[in-house]
Amino acid sequence: MRSPTWLLVAALAACQSAKAPTDTAPATPELGARVQQLSTRALEDNQAIATLAELIEAAPKRLSGSPGYTDAVQWGLAKMRAIGLQNVRAEPVMVPHWQRGAETAAIVGADGVPLRVTALGGSVPTPPGGVEAEVIEVRSFEQLAALGEAARGKIAFFNRPMPRALRRTGSAYGEAVPQRSNGAIEAGKVGAIAALVRSVTTAIDEHPHTGAMHYQEDVTKVPSAAIATIDAEELARRLKLGPVRVRLELGCQTLPDIEQANVIGELRGSETPDEYVVIGGHLDAWDLGVGAHDDGAGIAHVLEAVRLLQACGVRPKRTIRVVLFANEENGLRGAEAYAAAHAGELARHVAAIETDSGGFSPIGFSCSLRDEAAEQLRPLFAPLAEIGAGVFVPGAGAGGADISTLHKAGVPCFGMWVDGQRYFDYHHTEVDTLAMVNERELALGAATLAYAASVLADR
Repeated sequence: MRSPTWLLVAALAACQSAKAPTDTAPATPELGARVQQLSTRALEDNQAIATLAELIEAAPKRLSGSPGYTDAVQWGLAKMRAIGLQNVRAEPVMVPHWQRGAETAAIVGADGVPLRVTALGGSVPTPPGGVEAEVIEVRSFEQLAALGEAARGKIAFFNRPMPRALRRTGSAYGEAVPQRSNGAIEAGKVGAIAALVRSVTTAIDEHPHTGAMHYQEDVTKVPSAAIATIDAEELARRLKLGPVRVRLELGCQTLPDIEQANVIGELRGSETPDEYVVIGGHLDAWDLGVGAHDDGAGIAHVLEAVRLLQACGVRPKRTIRVVLFANEENGLRGAEAYAAAHAGELARHVAAIETDSGGFSPIGFSCSLRDEAAEQLRPLFAPLAEIGAGVFVPGAGAGGADISTLHKAGVPCFGMWVDGQRYFDYHHTEVDTLAMVNERELALGAATLAYAASVLADR
C-alpha cells in the first residue's frame, strides 16, 4: 500500500458522479439476513485465511518485476478458475523492475554503532563502498531548504514522527509519508549526498519500513533509505550531543521495465451482465516480508467474497469483476492499464471497491459520493452494523490507489475501512507475515466486502 489508507480520509475533494443512482433504496429484512448468512458462512468455512496462506506459499516475494510476481499471477489465475469465476485472464502491464541489494549503515567513530536501514523503493544505489558524511536532522522540507549551503555534502536525516494523537492511523500516515516520498528530491535540491528517513510508523522498534520514493528529473538523484524508529531515536539523541557521521551503502538497482499482468475474473450478473461492480486489491507486495496484510489480505478478501456469494446462493444482477492489480506499491501501472484497457466500458462500471488497509476487523466503507447521492446509498450499508461494520463515510475521496483512475473517470468508488490501529506496525516490513493476521477478522472482512459488492450490483 503506497498511500490509499490516508487518501480515503485526507482526499475530501471527490465530486458527485454523474453515474450515481438516483432512486432511493431502503434496507430490507432480506439484506439483514444476507449479512448474517455471509458472515456466518465466512466464519464457519474459514477459507479466507487458507487463501492468504496459499498466496504466500506460492509467491512470498512478489514485488513488481520479480519472478515472484509472475508466480503470483499464475496462482491468481488458477485460484479464480478453482472458485468458478468466468472470463479469467491476465491482462498485460509494463511494470518497473527495481531490485534491492546489500544495504548497511552505521554511525562511525570510536563509539560507532550499526543502524538498521532499508532502501526505499526506486532509490539509486550509493557508489561502491558507500557514502560517509556528517548528518543534519530536519523535521520539514522548509527547515532543510532554510539550511541552504549548510546542507551541502551532508546526509539529510528526516526525523518527523508519524503523529500518535490522530485516531485514524491513515491520517497520521498521510502527515508523515511525504518525507519518505519526496525526501530524496528535497535533499538533492540542497546538495545533500543522501536522504535517511525515519520509518513511517508510531511503533518504536528495530524494523525499518520501506516504501515508494520519487525523483525529479531536474534534481540530482541521491540514494534514500528508511531507518528503524529505535535507531532514529538514538541518532537524534547523539545529534543533540554534537556532530555525528554516518556511513551508508545501498546496492539497489533499476532494470528495464518488464511485462507482467493484472489478473481478472468475473462472477457474471444474472440480469445485466454487461454492467460491472469492480472489487480489487493489489497483488504485488514489498519484498521485506511476505505482504500478508499489504495486500495479501485484500487479495484474500476479494477472492473469498465471490466464493462466499456463490456458496450462499447469492447471484447478483450485475457482474462483479475481481481485479488483482499489478504494481500498486511502486508505480500504479496496473491501475492505469486497467482504466486504459477498459475505457470503452467505464460508463458501465456502476461502482468500484478497493480493500488495501489490512486484514483487521472491518468497520465499514468510505464513499466518493456526496450529499443526496451518498445518502441514497446509506440504507444499503446500514445492515452491516449487525457485525460491527456499519460505518459509512461519504465524500472521502477515491477509495484507494488502484481505483483512483476509475474515480477520475466518474465511477462511484468505495474503500473498505478496517480497525487499523496495528496496521502501520507491520506495514512494508519483514514482520508483515501470516502470523500477524487473525483468521476471524480476515473472514469478516471478506463477508463485509461480499455483502457490499452484492447490494451495489443488485441496485
